[in-house]
Amino acid sequence: MDEAFLAFHRVLSFAGISIFAKQNWNSHRWLAHQTFNFIIGVLCFIFTTGFVVTNVSDFLLCIQGACIWTTGVIMTITLGVCLIFRKEFRSFLEEMVFRDHMLEMPLIDHILLVSPRGEKIQELRNLVTGSQEKLFKYTTLLLKSYVANVFLCATLYLCSPVYGMLVREDKSLRLLAFDMWFPWSLEDYTVYIISFIFHAYAGYLCCIAYPGLQSTIILLLGQLIRQTRILTFILLHMNELALEVTGVQDERWQDICTLILSQCVDHYVKIKRFSNRLNLICRPFYLTLILVAIMLVCMCSVKIAVSNKLSLDTFKYYIHEFCFILVVLMFCLIGQQVENEVRRELRTKISV
Repeated sequence: MDEAFLAFHRVLSFAGISIFAKQNWNSHRWLAHQTFNFIIGVLCFIFTTGFVVTNVSDFLLCIQGACIWTTGVIMTITLGVCLIFRKEFRSFLEEMVFRDHMLEMPLIDHILLVSPRGEKIQELRNLVTGSQEKLFKYTTLLLKSYVANVFLCATLYLCSPVYGMLVREDKSLRLLAFDMWFPWSLEDYTVYIISFIFHAYAGYLCCIAYPGLQSTIILLLGQLIRQTRILTFILLHMNELALEVTGVQDERWQDICTLILSQCVDHYVKIKRFSNRLNLICRPFYLTLILVAIMLVCMCSVKIAVSNKLSLDTFKYYIHEFCFILVVLMFCLIGQQVENEVRRELRTKISV
């Protein structure tokens, strides 16, 4: 788990997002760094919007710039959400990630302390410990894979203009990585270098903002699914678990069943409240992400359709489109899985 927390912290700390830091996570230094990156995101949004507006008469150039504009929109919203709700996200992590609240459930605490005396108790122990390890393993793998894909996409965007300048051997040529409108001229080489550095920083900031927040949300939702699945297992096998705990079927066994049921209800109420608080913050982000992703996929598809399919310049649009499709499908899958687990548990409670 510590390795997973370290991986998340290394990625997010580049953007000044310190919610995974062990100490001083809300210091003025972190806040200043995070605020600076949010300002960069706002400037990126303004400059990309200006480019799209000024080139609206040129359809292909407008489409090309709009691919960057949609990316800038999500980056700015992501950095804004992380800045405004940094305390809430830290609270979410402390409540659902840094500590495993399933272990505070008396039944779980009991079966982890005593040696297993039955098949269902052993299955429950394996489910509690194994699912936690798998969750951190796969979310860390998702984070690293997502960062690698976005990093490759940003690098291709940055390399394309440099390659174009080298091939054309035109010293007066001033090509930039991303299509942005600037209120200054790029004729001066120093101004051009500063503008290119801004492009590079904003591009690699996207490599942090997207995977960082989205993987964190997936980690939180994964914990909801995991804990709901454990509760469902307990309810489905409550009789067997009570028999294995008591050893005999008497009045004590009935009391144990009632106690287990009340513990499950109490824990379900806790995770339901957590889910409502998380959705209150993230639901507008989900809707914006899906809307912008649809726009970006459409525009990338148009750009690919009218370009050389195997060129280096076109290849970046393939990766750009793939990254957004991947994350939207991931959120849809996670959301559907949360709903399925909740419905399954509710049906189990009714049957019990």
